[in-house]
Amino acid sequence: MRAEYGSGSTGVIVTGRDKTEQQQTAGRQMQEDDFNQRRGRGRPKGATSSTLAEVREQAAEEKRKLKDDLNHKLNQLREQLENVEARYKEEVRELQEALKASEQREAFFRTALEDRLQIVADHIHKSLIDWADAELEEGQITRRKRGRPRKTFK
Repeated sequence: MRAEYGSGSTGVIVTGRDKTEQQQTAGRQMQEDDFNQRRGRGRPKGATSSTLAEVREQAAEEKRKLKDDLNHKLNQLREQLENVEARYKEEVRELQEALKASEQREAFFRTALEDRLQIVADHIHKSLIDWADAELEEGQITRRKRGRPRKTFK
């Protein structure tokens, strides 16, 4: 029995006996992969030494490296946080100064407007009083021929 299996561009012809050997080899490779991926007892994944003391030493070294890397990243993140907080405080301070300046400007404009409105109100009041006085002078009630007063202004 012959079967043709292709992987990519090369073709391999496998006979019945070669097929069973290939399946056994693949099964052993899967078991080794499972063993290497598994955590717990035995040699840690990636350990190159077979003595237990060396394996423990390698594991401790890896643990120290990971701890140092994580501490380095933590310090970087803390520095970034401090920088962001400093920028935030600076922006808040600048915005508060701008708000204070705007409030002062508003107060000055309000005072100037109140003064201007007072001047305009005084002018209108004076104009109306002068106009009313002029109308009263012009509209003096005069007597008619028979001595009765007029009912309307002239």
